[in-house]
Amino acid sequence: MDNGKYHIRNAVYIPWSTTIETILLKALELDCQWFILQENEKTIGYINRSTLYKKVKDIGFEKALSLPLEELMMKPILNNDGDISSSEKTINASILKREFEKIESVIDWNIGERISNHIASDKWILKELETIFYNFFHNILITDGYGNITFATAEDDQQYLGKNVFDLERQKEFYPSVTAKVLSTGKREQGLQYTKSGEVFEIESVPIKDNIGRIVRVISITKDSSEVTELTEKLNEVKNLLTSYQQEVISIQQEHSNKKPFIYASKEMENLNNLIKSVASFDTTVLILGETGVGKEVVAHTIHRLSNRYDKPFIAVNCGAIPENLMESELFGYEEGSFSGARKGGKTGVFELANNGTVFLDEIGEMPLHLQVKLLRVLQEKKVKRIGGLQEKPIDMRIIAATNQDLAKKVKEKTFREDLYYRLNVVPINIPPLRERKEDIEALIFYYLEFFNQKYNKNIEINELMLERLKKYSWPGNVRELQNVMERLAITGQDDSFTVNQPLSLLANEVVMSANRKFPQLFDFLEKAEQQILVEAKTKSKNTRDMANLLGVNQSTIVRKLKKYNL
Repeated sequence: MDNGKYHIRNAVYIPWSTTIETILLKALELDCQWFILQENEKTIGYINRSTLYKKVKDIGFEKALSLPLEELMMKPILNNDGDISSSEKTINASILKREFEKIESVIDWNIGERISNHIASDKWILKELETIFYNFFHNILITDGYGNITFATAEDDQQYLGKNVFDLERQKEFYPSVTAKVLSTGKREQGLQYTKSGEVFEIESVPIKDNIGRIVRVISITKDSSEVTELTEKLNEVKNLLTSYQQEVISIQQEHSNKKPFIYASKEMENLNNLIKSVASFDTTVLILGETGVGKEVVAHTIHRLSNRYDKPFIAVNCGAIPENLMESELFGYEEGSFSGARKGGKTGVFELANNGTVFLDEIGEMPLHLQVKLLRVLQEKKVKRIGGLQEKPIDMRIIAATNQDLAKKVKEKTFREDLYYRLNVVPINIPPLRERKEDIEALIFYYLEFFNQKYNKNIEINELMLERLKKYSWPGNVRELQNVMERLAITGQDDSFTVNQPLSLLANEVVMSANRKFPQLFDFLEKAEQQILVEAKTKSKNTRDMANLLGVNQSTIVRKLKKYNL
């Protein structure tokens, strides 16, 4: 029977003999349209839910309880052998049973014939149906029982004919596929479906089954939803706003980078500055080496400012300050749904944001090995692929890396990739520590003292004795430590002159002023002490994890404090 695939409703078996009361209780308990009355393996008949409720409504509940079942019951078209009984040819429904008391379907065997007859008698019926679908629905898409697309009304979907919805879902052409969900659950489904271009549609998909319950077709209808359109517009607004915020952050970083000075007076730094100028004009990778606090980021900013990318983004990333499990998504970004907790719409990574600009990877030695592989590919191929993405995007950016570690030693220890090391170490720039360029100390002292005097509206000065003692100090924290000492001097000082009598070893920890000075604000003083502790801990640590262990706090606390004090 070819028309056996047209299902009416689900049903349930009720053992014979039974009563109207039993059937009414089943109707309250179960959401099914048909009640099949069966004695052993023989089907006695069936009762339609709507017919039963109509009778109860017409005559009342009490009277309905006394009705004979024959008054409501219809007989099946098929007997238990599956043959049509000649005396029952006018009956137009039969049942399919999976197991006792569980009905797969009730089937209208004559519906196909009636539809065919109706179409034959009215030549405009197909045109009417086509007009209804095209005007009330945005799109109709039909697949076979395996998910292969056999029909599509929208021109944009014509390209998918013959393709499989499961493959298209994996390729993010549209996702999550409501059709694929129907093929998995076997039920009618609806939901929002996203496309690769960012559009959002409301989809409802309905399965068509054969006479043994297998899905042979899935019809998916795209609804013309003004609510979805409004949500899509709002989503685009949020994306545009996020992009503008990201660009604003980049602009602020750019402005900040242009203000970072490159202060020196020594011959060593003059030679280094000449090297920076010659390297800046060539679009090559640079590896900056030096102890913590020597000014590696300042050198990176200077290279960017002197390069042809000076008006493009400069983004600095501290590889030691980002948790390992977040670093990949921070650098490469991710697509929506790539992992649990992924942001709606995905995220643009640093490499994409810095397109046409410069990325400064500080503490590159802290990058995990699996990310070193991906970074090497970015450097070689000039392409980047988001987490969960299927396509690589071409990018044009310059990488400047920096570290205070011995990368050559790490290569021998197999904790840093040799091929990445040579790819980064095209032009090495080694910044000597402050103790090896004493001439720079005086220039830096006067620069930062003047800077903080202006910032805090002070007029603090130092005498010759103090200057000599400062120049003789070893400065283990390098320029960063000197900067913090000058800031503390500007904040805590009161008189117009500055003298010092304490031992040189205490110079970096205390600032002694005249007896007439006013006491500093407690919180200001505590913050300065906290900064100094962080500076000293950083000089003795390889990364933020070591600092956290040294100071007995969480790594997140160290990262937050370093960011607070711009250390």
